[in-house]
Amino acid sequence: MSMASHIRRNWPPRLAVVALLAGAPLGLLSSCAIYRPLALAHSPDLAATVSPAHAAVPPLDMNTIATLAVLNNPDLRAARATMHVAQAQAFAAGLLPDPQLSYSTDYSVDHGFSTADPRYPEYNAWGLGLTLDLQTLLTHASNHAAANAAYQQARLDLLWQEWQTVAQARSLYAQQAIAAGRLAFLAPAEQTYAAASARSQQALAAGNVTLEQSSADLAVLQQVRMQLGVAQRSQLQAQQALRTLLGIQPDVTIPIQPLTTPQIPPRARVQAAVAQLADRRPDLLALRAGYRSQEARVRTAVLSQFPNIALGITRARDVSNVHTVGFGVTLTLPLFNRGRGEIAIQRATRAQLHANYQARLDQAVGNVWQVWDEMRQLDGELRLLDRQLPKLQRSVQRAQRAYQAGNFPAASYLTLTGAYLSATSTRFDLFQNLWTDSIGLATVLGTQIQPDATTQKASP
Repeated sequence: MSMASHIRRNWPPRLAVVALLAGAPLGLLSSCAIYRPLALAHSPDLAATVSPAHAAVPPLDMNTIATLAVLNNPDLRAARATMHVAQAQAFAAGLLPDPQLSYSTDYSVDHGFSTADPRYPEYNAWGLGLTLDLQTLLTHASNHAAANAAYQQARLDLLWQEWQTVAQARSLYAQQAIAAGRLAFLAPAEQTYAAASARSQQALAAGNVTLEQSSADLAVLQQVRMQLGVAQRSQLQAQQALRTLLGIQPDVTIPIQPLTTPQIPPRARVQAAVAQLADRRPDLLALRAGYRSQEARVRTAVLSQFPNIALGITRARDVSNVHTVGFGVTLTLPLFNRGRGEIAIQRATRAQLHANYQARLDQAVGNVWQVWDEMRQLDGELRLLDRQLPKLQRSVQRAQRAYQAGNFPAASYLTLTGAYLSATSTRFDLFQNLWTDSIGLATVLGTQIQPDATTQKASP
Protein backbone atom coordinates (compact mmCIF):
# COMPACT_ATOMS: atom_id res chain seq x y z
CA MET A 1 0.00 0.00 0.00
CA SER A 2 1.37 3.42 -0.92
CA MET A 3 1.93 6.13 1.63
CA ALA A 4 -0.78 8.31 0.05
CA SER A 5 -3.33 5.49 0.23
CA HIS A 6 -2.47 4.78 3.84
CA ILE A 7 -2.98 8.46 4.71
CA ARG A 8 -6.25 8.68 2.82
CA ARG A 9 -7.82 5.56 4.42
CA ASN A 10 -6.56 5.55 7.95
CA TRP A 11 -5.54 9.02 9.10
CA PRO A 12 -7.71 12.04 9.99
CA PRO A 13 -7.47 14.79 7.35
CA ARG A 14 -5.54 17.28 9.47
CA LEU A 15 -3.01 14.58 10.38
CA ALA A 16 -2.69 13.78 6.70
CA VAL A 17 -1.83 17.40 5.99
CA VAL A 18 0.77 17.36 8.74
CA ALA A 19 2.25 14.24 7.20
CA LEU A 20 2.39 15.84 3.78
CA LEU A 21 4.04 18.97 5.13
CA ALA A 22 6.41 17.28 7.55
CA GLY A 23 6.97 13.79 6.26
CA ALA A 24 6.98 13.76 2.48
CA PRO A 25 9.22 16.81 1.86
CA LEU A 26 11.86 15.76 4.37
CA GLY A 27 14.10 14.69 1.53
CA LEU A 28 13.81 18.18 0.07
CA LEU A 29 14.33 19.87 3.42
CA SER A 30 17.56 17.95 3.89
CA SER A 31 19.05 19.85 0.93
CA CYS A 32 17.89 23.29 2.05
CA ALA A 33 20.36 26.09 2.68
CA ILE A 34 21.53 26.68 6.23
CA TYR A 35 22.04 30.16 7.67
CA ARG A 36 25.58 30.99 8.71
CA PRO A 37 26.59 34.48 9.85
CA LEU A 38 29.35 36.29 7.95
CA ALA A 39 31.20 38.74 10.14
CA LEU A 40 32.69 41.99 8.84
CA ALA A 41 36.41 42.67 9.10
CA HIS A 42 37.80 45.13 11.63
CA SER A 43 41.15 45.74 9.89
CA PRO A 44 42.28 46.46 6.33
CA ASP A 45 43.17 43.55 4.09
CA LEU A 46 46.22 45.01 2.34
CA ALA A 47 49.17 43.01 1.06
CA ALA A 48 52.56 43.59 2.66
CA THR A 49 54.51 43.11 -0.57
CA VAL A 50 54.06 43.08 -4.33
CA SER A 51 55.53 39.57 -4.53
CA PRO A 52 53.43 36.76 -3.00
CA ALA A 53 56.63 34.90 -2.11
CA HIS A 54 58.02 37.97 -0.28
CA ALA A 55 61.10 37.76 -2.49
CA ALA A 56 63.09 40.64 -3.88
CA VAL A 57 61.06 42.29 -6.63
CA PRO A 58 62.87 43.37 -9.82
CA PRO A 59 61.66 46.48 -11.64
CA LEU A 60 58.21 45.70 -13.03
CA ASP A 61 56.95 46.61 -16.49
CA MET A 62 53.64 48.24 -17.30
CA ASN A 63 51.77 45.04 -18.19
CA THR A 64 52.82 43.34 -14.96
CA ILE A 65 51.54 46.28 -12.92
CA ALA A 66 48.25 46.20 -14.86
CA THR A 67 47.86 42.46 -14.24
CA LEU A 68 48.48 42.89 -10.50
CA ALA A 69 45.87 45.63 -10.42
CA VAL A 70 43.23 43.40 -12.02
CA LEU A 71 43.99 40.55 -9.63
CA ASN A 72 44.30 42.51 -6.38
CA ASN A 73 42.26 45.70 -6.70
CA PRO A 74 39.76 45.89 -3.78
CA ASP A 75 37.09 47.61 -5.88
CA LEU A 76 37.24 44.85 -8.47
CA ARG A 77 36.84 42.22 -5.76
CA ALA A 78 33.71 44.01 -4.59
CA ALA A 79 32.48 44.25 -8.18
CA ARG A 80 32.95 40.50 -8.64
CA ALA A 81 30.78 39.94 -5.57
CA THR A 82 28.12 42.18 -7.15
CA MET A 83 28.28 40.10 -10.33
CA HIS A 84 27.53 37.00 -8.24
CA VAL A 85 24.27 38.67 -7.20
CA ALA A 86 23.24 38.88 -10.87
CA GLN A 87 24.26 35.26 -11.30
CA ALA A 88 22.06 34.25 -8.36
CA GLN A 89 19.16 36.26 -9.81
CA ALA A 90 19.53 34.42 -13.12
CA PHE A 91 19.50 31.11 -11.22
CA ALA A 92 16.40 32.14 -9.29
CA ALA A 93 14.61 33.18 -12.49
CA GLY A 94 15.24 29.75 -13.97
CA LEU A 95 13.40 27.94 -11.17
CA LEU A 96 9.80 26.90 -11.71
CA PRO A 97 7.22 28.49 -9.40
CA ASP A 98 6.03 26.45 -6.44
CA PRO A 99 2.35 25.51 -6.13
CA GLN A 100 0.41 26.72 -3.09
CA LEU A 101 -1.02 24.24 -0.62
CA SER A 102 -3.73 25.47 1.73
CA TYR A 103 -5.51 23.82 4.63
CA SER A 104 -8.39 25.12 6.75
CA THR A 105 -10.46 23.65 9.55
CA ASP A 106 -13.58 24.74 11.47
CA TYR A 107 -14.42 23.59 15.00
CA SER A 108 -17.85 23.73 16.54
CA VAL A 109 -18.19 26.13 19.48
CA ASP A 110 -21.93 25.59 20.01
CA HIS A 111 -22.65 24.52 23.61
CA GLY A 112 -25.38 22.27 22.33
CA PHE A 113 -22.80 19.82 21.07
CA SER A 114 -21.02 17.58 23.49
CA THR A 115 -17.60 16.15 22.94
CA ALA A 116 -19.00 12.90 24.28
CA ASP A 117 -21.27 12.67 21.27
CA PRO A 118 -19.94 9.87 18.98
CA ARG A 119 -20.68 12.07 15.98
CA TYR A 120 -18.88 15.11 17.41
CA PRO A 121 -15.86 14.79 14.99
CA GLU A 122 -18.31 15.01 12.09
CA TYR A 123 -19.42 18.46 13.24
CA ASN A 124 -15.93 19.81 12.48
CA ALA A 125 -15.26 20.92 8.90
CA TRP A 126 -11.95 20.97 7.06
CA GLY A 127 -10.65 21.85 3.62
CA LEU A 128 -7.52 21.07 1.65
CA GLY A 129 -6.54 22.92 -1.53
CA LEU A 130 -3.75 22.99 -4.10
CA THR A 131 -3.37 26.05 -6.38
CA LEU A 132 -1.05 26.82 -9.29
CA ASP A 133 -0.68 30.21 -11.02
CA LEU A 134 -0.51 29.56 -14.75
CA GLN A 135 0.71 33.03 -15.70
CA THR A 136 4.00 32.45 -13.90
CA LEU A 137 4.50 29.44 -16.16
CA LEU A 138 3.55 31.46 -19.22
CA THR A 139 6.10 34.18 -18.49
CA HIS A 140 8.76 31.88 -17.07
CA ALA A 141 10.81 31.59 -20.25
CA SER A 142 10.92 35.33 -20.92
CA ASN A 143 11.74 36.14 -17.29
CA HIS A 144 14.55 33.59 -17.39
CA ALA A 145 15.88 35.06 -20.63
CA ALA A 146 15.80 38.56 -19.11
CA ALA A 147 17.72 37.43 -16.03
CA ASN A 148 20.32 35.57 -18.10
CA ALA A 149 20.90 38.64 -20.27
CA ALA A 150 21.18 40.79 -17.14
CA TYR A 151 23.81 38.38 -15.82
CA GLN A 152 25.74 38.64 -19.08
CA GLN A 153 25.52 42.42 -18.78
CA ALA A 154 26.94 42.26 -15.25
CA ARG A 155 29.85 40.12 -16.45
CA LEU A 156 30.62 42.51 -19.29
CA ASP A 157 30.32 45.52 -16.99
CA LEU A 158 32.86 43.85 -14.73
CA LEU A 159 35.16 43.25 -17.69
CA TRP A 160 34.88 46.93 -18.68
CA GLN A 161 35.67 47.94 -15.11
CA GLU A 162 38.75 45.73 -15.30
CA TRP A 163 39.77 47.51 -18.49
CA GLN A 164 39.37 50.84 -16.72
CA THR A 165 41.52 49.56 -13.86
CA VAL A 166 44.18 48.47 -16.36
CA ALA A 167 44.15 51.94 -17.93
CA GLN A 168 44.37 53.59 -14.49
CA ALA A 169 47.28 51.37 -13.46
CA ARG A 170 49.14 52.16 -16.69
CA SER A 171 48.49 55.89 -16.29
CA LEU A 172 49.83 55.85 -12.73
CA TYR A 173 52.80 53.81 -13.92
CA ALA A 174 53.57 56.43 -16.57
CA GLN A 175 53.08 59.27 -14.09
CA GLN A 176 55.48 57.68 -11.62
CA ALA A 177 58.08 56.87 -14.28
CA ILE A 178 57.96 60.36 -15.78
CA ALA A 179 58.16 61.94 -12.32
CA ALA A 180 61.25 59.84 -11.70
CA GLY A 181 62.68 61.16 -14.97
CA ARG A 182 62.02 64.73 -13.86
CA LEU A 183 63.75 64.07 -10.54
CA ALA A 184 66.72 62.49 -12.30
CA PHE A 185 67.11 65.68 -14.33
CA LEU A 186 66.31 68.25 -11.62
CA ALA A 187 68.20 66.78 -8.65
CA PRO A 188 71.70 67.27 -10.18
CA ALA A 189 70.63 70.65 -11.54
CA GLU A 190 69.49 71.71 -8.07
CA GLN A 191 72.88 70.77 -6.62
CA THR A 192 74.71 72.63 -9.36
CA TYR A 193 72.69 75.82 -9.04
CA ALA A 194 72.72 75.61 -5.24
CA ALA A 195 76.52 75.56 -5.29
CA ALA A 196 76.59 78.44 -7.78
CA SER A 197 74.20 80.47 -5.63
CA ALA A 198 76.29 79.83 -2.51
CA ARG A 199 79.45 80.98 -4.30
CA SER A 200 77.76 84.14 -5.55
CA GLN A 201 76.45 84.91 -2.08
CA GLN A 202 79.98 84.62 -0.69
CA ALA A 203 81.34 86.73 -3.53
CA LEU A 204 78.64 89.32 -2.89
CA ALA A 205 79.62 89.50 0.76
CA ALA A 206 83.24 90.00 -0.32
CA GLY A 207 82.22 92.65 -2.83
CA ASN A 208 83.42 90.67 -5.83
CA VAL A 209 80.04 90.42 -7.65
CA THR A 210 77.06 92.69 -7.98
CA LEU A 211 73.71 92.21 -6.33
CA GLU A 212 72.19 91.62 -9.77
CA GLN A 213 74.48 88.64 -10.39
CA SER A 214 73.83 87.15 -6.97
CA SER A 215 70.08 87.60 -7.33
CA ALA A 216 70.11 85.91 -10.75
CA ASP A 217 71.82 82.82 -9.31
CA LEU A 218 69.28 82.71 -6.48
CA ALA A 219 66.33 83.12 -8.89
CA VAL A 220 67.55 80.21 -11.06
CA LEU A 221 67.93 78.06 -7.95
CA GLN A 222 64.38 78.86 -6.86
CA GLN A 223 63.03 77.91 -10.29
CA VAL A 224 64.79 74.55 -10.12
CA ARG A 225 63.61 73.89 -6.56
CA MET A 226 60.03 74.77 -7.48
CA GLN A 227 60.03 72.27 -10.34
CA LEU A 228 61.75 69.72 -8.14
CA GLY A 229 59.01 70.03 -5.53
CA VAL A 230 56.32 69.58 -8.18
CA ALA A 231 58.06 66.43 -9.46
CA GLN A 232 58.40 65.01 -5.95
CA ARG A 233 54.71 65.58 -5.21
CA SER A 234 53.70 64.04 -8.53
CA GLN A 235 55.81 60.95 -7.84
CA LEU A 236 54.44 60.63 -4.32
CA GLN A 237 50.84 60.95 -5.52
CA ALA A 238 51.39 58.35 -8.23
CA GLN A 239 53.05 55.94 -5.80
CA GLN A 240 50.29 56.23 -3.21
CA ALA A 241 47.54 55.93 -5.83
CA LEU A 242 49.23 52.90 -7.35
CA ARG A 243 49.54 51.21 -3.95
CA THR A 244 45.85 51.80 -3.32
CA LEU A 245 44.98 50.42 -6.75
CA LEU A 246 47.06 47.28 -6.15
CA GLY A 247 45.66 46.76 -2.67
CA ILE A 248 49.02 46.87 -0.88
CA GLN A 249 50.16 48.67 2.25
CA PRO A 250 51.14 52.37 2.00
CA ASP A 251 54.82 51.78 2.81
CA VAL A 252 55.48 49.12 0.14
CA THR A 253 57.94 50.12 -2.58
CA ILE A 254 56.91 49.34 -6.17
CA PRO A 255 59.97 49.26 -8.44
CA ILE A 256 59.15 50.08 -12.06
CA GLN A 257 61.02 50.33 -15.34
CA PRO A 258 61.51 53.55 -17.34
CA LEU A 259 59.44 54.26 -20.42
CA THR A 260 60.00 54.53 -24.13
CA THR A 261 58.14 56.95 -26.34
CA PRO A 262 54.78 55.43 -27.41
CA GLN A 263 54.25 54.94 -31.11
CA ILE A 264 51.20 56.32 -32.91
CA PRO A 265 49.26 53.59 -34.76
CA PRO A 266 48.70 54.19 -38.46
CA ARG A 267 45.32 55.45 -39.60
CA ALA A 268 44.46 52.19 -41.39
CA ARG A 269 44.97 50.21 -38.21
CA VAL A 270 42.77 52.58 -36.24
CA GLN A 271 40.05 52.36 -38.92
CA ALA A 272 40.14 48.56 -38.76
CA ALA A 273 39.80 48.66 -34.97
CA VAL A 274 36.92 51.16 -35.17
CA ALA A 275 35.07 48.84 -37.56
CA GLN A 276 35.14 46.13 -34.87
CA LEU A 277 34.47 48.45 -31.96
CA ALA A 278 30.90 47.34 -31.30
CA ASP A 279 31.97 43.69 -31.10
CA ARG A 280 35.05 44.29 -28.94
CA ARG A 281 34.44 46.87 -26.25
CA PRO A 282 32.91 45.35 -23.10
CA ASP A 283 30.80 48.41 -22.27
CA LEU A 284 29.11 48.29 -25.69
CA LEU A 285 28.61 44.53 -25.41
CA ALA A 286 27.15 45.09 -21.91
CA LEU A 287 24.67 47.61 -23.30
CA ARG A 288 23.65 45.11 -25.96
CA ALA A 289 23.12 42.44 -23.30
CA GLY A 290 21.06 44.90 -21.28
CA TYR A 291 19.00 45.63 -24.38
CA ARG A 292 18.36 41.89 -24.84
CA SER A 293 17.26 41.71 -21.23
CA GLN A 294 14.87 44.59 -21.77
CA GLU A 295 13.50 42.92 -24.91
CA ALA A 296 12.63 39.91 -22.77
CA ARG A 297 10.95 42.18 -20.22
CA VAL A 298 8.84 43.72 -22.98
CA ARG A 299 7.78 40.23 -23.99
CA THR A 300 6.94 39.42 -20.38
CA ALA A 301 4.78 42.54 -20.15
CA VAL A 302 2.97 41.62 -23.37
CA LEU A 303 2.31 38.09 -22.14
CA SER A 304 1.09 39.46 -18.81
CA GLN A 305 -1.75 41.34 -20.49
CA PHE A 306 -3.59 38.08 -21.04
CA PRO A 307 -6.00 36.99 -18.30
CA ASN A 308 -4.23 35.65 -15.27
CA ILE A 309 -5.48 32.15 -14.57
CA ALA A 310 -4.97 30.30 -11.31
CA LEU A 311 -6.12 26.65 -11.12
CA GLY A 312 -6.95 24.96 -7.86
CA ILE A 313 -8.09 21.57 -6.62
CA THR A 314 -9.87 21.28 -3.27
CA ARG A 315 -10.79 18.41 -1.00
CA ALA A 316 -13.19 19.31 1.84
CA ARG A 317 -15.71 18.05 4.43
CA ASP A 318 -18.48 20.23 5.85
CA VAL A 319 -20.18 20.07 9.25
CA SER A 320 -22.79 17.63 7.97
CA ASN A 321 -20.06 15.11 7.17
CA VAL A 322 -20.39 15.61 3.44
CA HIS A 323 -17.09 15.04 1.59
CA THR A 324 -16.47 17.02 -1.59
CA VAL A 325 -13.78 17.33 -4.25
CA GLY A 326 -13.72 20.63 -6.12
CA PHE A 327 -11.97 22.39 -8.96
CA GLY A 328 -11.46 26.15 -8.92
CA VAL A 329 -10.42 28.71 -11.48
CA THR A 330 -9.44 32.29 -10.65
CA LEU A 331 -9.50 34.57 -13.66
CA THR A 332 -8.36 38.20 -13.82
CA LEU A 333 -10.70 40.05 -16.17
CA PRO A 334 -8.80 42.44 -18.49
CA LEU A 335 -11.39 45.20 -18.37
CA PHE A 336 -9.54 48.34 -17.19
CA ASN A 337 -5.80 47.86 -16.69
CA ARG A 338 -4.99 45.07 -19.15
CA GLY A 339 -1.29 45.55 -18.40
CA ARG A 340 -1.14 48.59 -20.67
CA GLY A 341 0.77 50.68 -18.17
CA GLU A 342 3.49 48.05 -17.68
CA ILE A 343 3.79 47.50 -21.43
CA ALA A 344 4.19 51.25 -21.99
CA ILE A 345 6.89 51.46 -19.29
CA GLN A 346 8.86 48.52 -20.67
CA ARG A 347 8.64 49.76 -24.25
CA ALA A 348 9.77 53.24 -23.23
CA THR A 349 12.67 51.72 -21.31
CA ARG A 350 13.63 49.71 -24.37
CA ALA A 351 13.59 52.86 -26.51
CA GLN A 352 15.78 54.59 -23.93
CA LEU A 353 18.32 51.75 -23.96
CA HIS A 354 18.29 51.78 -27.75
CA ALA A 355 19.16 55.49 -27.76
CA ASN A 356 21.78 55.05 -25.02
CA TYR A 357 23.55 52.34 -27.00
CA GLN A 358 23.63 54.42 -30.17
CA ALA A 359 24.90 57.45 -28.25
CA ARG A 360 27.66 55.41 -26.57
CA LEU A 361 28.74 53.92 -29.90
CA ASP A 362 28.84 57.32 -31.58
CA GLN A 363 30.74 58.79 -28.65
CA ALA A 364 33.24 55.93 -28.71
CA VAL A 365 34.04 56.48 -32.38
CA GLY A 366 34.38 60.22 -31.83
CA ASN A 367 36.70 59.67 -28.85
CA VAL A 368 38.94 57.40 -30.90
CA TRP A 369 39.65 59.98 -33.59
CA GLN A 370 39.90 62.83 -31.08
CA VAL A 371 42.58 61.01 -29.10
CA TRP A 372 44.38 59.87 -32.25
CA ASP A 373 44.54 63.43 -33.65
CA GLU A 374 45.77 64.72 -30.29
CA MET A 375 48.49 62.08 -30.22
CA ARG A 376 49.72 63.19 -33.64
CA GLN A 377 49.85 66.80 -32.49
CA LEU A 378 51.67 65.91 -29.27
CA ASP A 379 54.12 63.75 -31.16
CA GLY A 380 54.90 66.60 -33.57
CA GLU A 381 55.46 69.05 -30.71
CA LEU A 382 57.62 66.52 -28.89
CA ARG A 383 59.81 65.87 -31.95
CA LEU A 384 60.27 69.61 -32.54
CA LEU A 385 61.20 70.19 -28.92
CA ASP A 386 63.67 67.28 -28.99
CA ARG A 387 65.44 68.99 -31.89
CA GLN A 388 65.57 72.35 -30.11
CA LEU A 389 66.50 71.25 -26.59
CA PRO A 390 70.13 70.21 -27.36
CA LYS A 391 70.77 73.57 -29.00
CA LEU A 392 69.20 75.41 -26.08
CA GLN A 393 71.21 73.36 -23.63
CA ARG A 394 74.47 74.22 -25.36
CA SER A 395 73.51 77.91 -25.37
CA VAL A 396 72.86 77.76 -21.61
CA GLN A 397 76.23 76.09 -21.00
CA ARG A 398 78.09 78.74 -23.02
CA ALA A 399 76.11 81.53 -21.33
CA GLN A 400 76.85 80.08 -17.91
CA ARG A 401 80.59 80.07 -18.55
CA ALA A 402 80.47 83.62 -19.91
CA TYR A 403 78.28 84.73 -17.01
CA GLN A 404 80.63 83.30 -14.42
CA ALA A 405 83.49 85.09 -16.14
CA GLY A 406 81.54 88.33 -15.95
CA ASN A 407 81.09 88.62 -19.72
CA PHE A 408 77.33 87.93 -19.91
CA PRO A 409 74.48 90.05 -18.49
CA ALA A 410 72.75 88.55 -15.46
CA ALA A 411 69.25 89.29 -16.81
CA SER A 412 70.02 87.55 -20.08
CA TYR A 413 71.50 84.58 -18.24
CA LEU A 414 68.40 84.34 -16.04
CA THR A 415 66.08 84.52 -19.04
CA LEU A 416 68.01 81.91 -21.01
CA THR A 417 68.30 79.50 -18.11
CA GLY A 418 64.61 79.90 -17.27
CA ALA A 419 63.71 79.20 -20.89
CA TYR A 420 65.74 75.99 -20.83
CA LEU A 421 64.15 74.80 -17.59
CA SER A 422 60.68 75.65 -18.91
CA ALA A 423 61.32 73.82 -22.19
CA THR A 424 62.56 70.77 -20.32
CA SER A 425 59.45 70.80 -18.11
CA THR A 426 57.28 71.14 -21.20
CA ARG A 427 59.03 68.17 -22.74
CA PHE A 428 58.13 66.01 -19.73
CA ASP A 429 54.54 67.30 -19.86
CA LEU A 430 54.23 66.44 -23.56
CA PHE A 431 55.70 63.02 -22.94
CA GLN A 432 53.22 62.31 -20.15
CA ASN A 433 50.28 63.58 -22.20
CA LEU A 434 51.37 61.39 -25.09
CA TRP A 435 51.44 58.34 -22.85
CA THR A 436 48.05 59.25 -21.35
CA ASP A 437 46.54 59.50 -24.83
CA SER A 438 48.22 56.26 -25.91
CA ILE A 439 46.71 54.41 -22.94
CA GLY A 440 43.36 56.08 -23.56
CA LEU A 441 43.39 55.11 -27.23
CA ALA A 442 44.13 51.49 -26.37
CA THR A 443 41.21 51.52 -23.92
CA VAL A 444 38.60 53.11 -26.22
CA LEU A 445 39.66 50.87 -29.11
CA GLY A 446 39.88 47.72 -27.04
CA THR A 447 43.36 46.93 -28.35
CA GLN A 448 46.83 46.83 -26.87
CA ILE A 449 48.55 49.15 -29.32
CA GLN A 450 50.91 50.97 -26.97
CA PRO A 451 54.44 49.56 -26.50
CA ASP A 452 55.49 47.97 -23.24
CA ALA A 453 57.72 49.76 -20.78
CA THR A 454 61.39 49.08 -21.43
CA THR A 455 64.68 50.20 -20.06
CA GLN A 456 65.01 53.20 -22.34
CA LYS A 457 64.90 56.41 -20.33
CA ALA A 458 62.38 59.15 -20.96
CA SER A 459 64.58 62.08 -19.96
CA PRO A 460 65.54 64.70 -22.55
